[in-house]
Amino acid sequence: MTIKKFWLVFFLQLVVLSGLKWLFFGYIDYLDGSWQVLYFLSTAVLVLILVRLLGVVTLLEAGFIAVFWFFTSLALDLFVTAPLTIGLKIYFSYALWVGYGLMMVMVVLGHKKRHIQVRKEQAAHRHGHH
Repeated sequence: MTIKKFWLVFFLQLVVLSGLKWLFFGYIDYLDGSWQVLYFLSTAVLVLILVRLLGVVTLLEAGFIAVFWFFTSLALDLFVTAPLTIGLKIYFSYALWVGYGLMMVMVVLGHKKRHIQVRKEQAAHRHGHH
C-alpha cells in the first residue's frame, strides 16, 4: 500500500459510504428490517471492495485503517450526512452503529494479508526453479 493509494481509497470510502448512508437514512425507511439487512450487506461488500483496493497491508495497518475510517466517518456524518438526512437522530439509530462496526470488521478481516502474499511469492519462486 502506498500513501497515495491510502488517501485515494480513504476519500473514495468517505464518498461511497456517506452516499449509502444518505440514501438509506434520507430516502429509505431505515427502521424497516429488510432495508437494514440490505444496508448492512451493502456496507460490508463496499468496504470489502475498498479495502482490497489498498493492496497488501499488515494486520496492524488494517487496524489503523479501521480506526481512522471510523473516526473520520463519524465526523463526516456529524457535519454532512446528519444535516442532509434525519439530523442528529441518526446517532440514535442502531443501524448506523452496526454499519460502523461492520466497516471496521470488514477492514480487518477483508484486507489482503501480507503473509498470504509472501507464501504465494515463495510458491511461485519454488515452482519457477523446478
